[in-house]
Parts: sequence; C-alpha cells; structure tokens
Amino acid sequence: MHVYGEFLITFPLLVVCYQLYSFSANSKGVEKQERCLKLGIAFMTFGITALALKSVPFSFFGIVLMMFGFRLLAKGLDRLDKKKFIDHLEDDE
Repeated sequence: MHVYGEFLITFPLLVVCYQLYSFSANSKGVEKQERCLKLGIAFMTFGITALALKSVPFSFFGIVLMMFGFRLLAKGLDRLDKKKFIDHLEDDE
C-alpha cells in the first residue's frame, strides 16, 4: 500500500510539472530564456532530490523531472537571433 500512495503523489505532481514545462517552453523571446533557465534549474534540483529518496515511484519522477530540466536548460541557452553563426567569417557575408 505504501507504493500506491507514492504513485498517488507523483502522478498529479508530474502533470503540474508538465504544465509548467509547456508554459515555459511556449513563451517567446527573453521571457522564454529566463523562464526556461529558472525552471530548468528547479526541475534538476527536485529531480536529483527525488532520486535521493531511493523509492521506485520517486526515482521515476526524478528521472522525468531531470529530463524536463535538461530540455528547459537547452531551450534557455538557445540564442535569440540565429542569423549569425560562429563558424562563418565576417568576409563570407
């Protein structure tokens, strides 16, 4: 019965975390970068903490949160103006 209670806790939390993820990922511009970075760091922190609890439902929840965190951090570090590329010289333009 203990594991079922943990599943009852993690599934609604997972839905709420997905809603926060989609809200941050669908923002635009500088707001998207800021929201994605902040939420990505928070998800990584909570995911690592959930993995430390050493329970199967919380470990699954922690891994999912860490995957959300990695994706949000990648979206937050994405450049806003993608017209200039690092590997092109200024003479090429």
